[in-house]
Amino acid sequence: MEQHTKPKKKKLVLVKSSRDKETNIQNRGTGAGGSNTNKNGLSYEEITTLDDRITIIRKNKFSNIIKFNDNKKLFTKTKQANLFKCMKDEINTNIEKAHGCKNPDECYIDKDLKNMFIIEKKFQQCSGSVCEKIQTPDFKLWQYSRTFPDYTIIYIFCLSDWFKKKLYS
Repeated sequence: MEQHTKPKKKKLVLVKSSRDKETNIQNRGTGAGGSNTNKNGLSYEEITTLDDRITIIRKNKFSNIIKFNDNKKLFTKTKQANLFKCMKDEINTNIEKAHGCKNPDECYIDKDLKNMFIIEKKFQQCSGSVCEKIQTPDFKLWQYSRTFPDYTIIYIFCLSDWFKKKLYS
C-alpha cells in the first residue's frame, strides 16, 4: 500500500516584477487561448526567463550548471522533459508521471541542500482555462515530492499581470 506523505509547507509570496516586458505580448481575437495559446505562452516564458541573472558554468546534455549573479552557490538548471532526464538516478520509479507534472517551464536544483525550485509560467488576458490550472499547486507539490523523495520541492507560479489585477480587484 502506497504511503502518502505531506509535502513540507512553504509560504507563498506574490512578488511584483521590476521588468515590465509583458505589454509586448499580443493575443489576437478574444484572448481565450485556442490557436494562440502556445505562441503566447512561449513568448511569456521567454520574457520571464532568469537567463539575464545567471552565469552558465558548464553545459550538460540535459541541464546547465549555473550560478546566479553575485552568488557563488551552484544550481542545476533544466526545463521541460529534461528535468526527468537529468534527474533519472534520483526518481522514485514506482510513481507514475501525473498529467501536468511532466514538463516544468523552468527548474533550478540545489543538489547539495536537496532543494528543487519548479517554476510554472502562466499567461492570461481574460477568464479561461489557465485560471483553473493555478488551482492545482497542492497536487503538483505532492506529486513532485513523491517523484523526487529526497528533495524539498518549492513550487513557484510566475503569473501574468492579468492574475494580479484579478487578485487585487
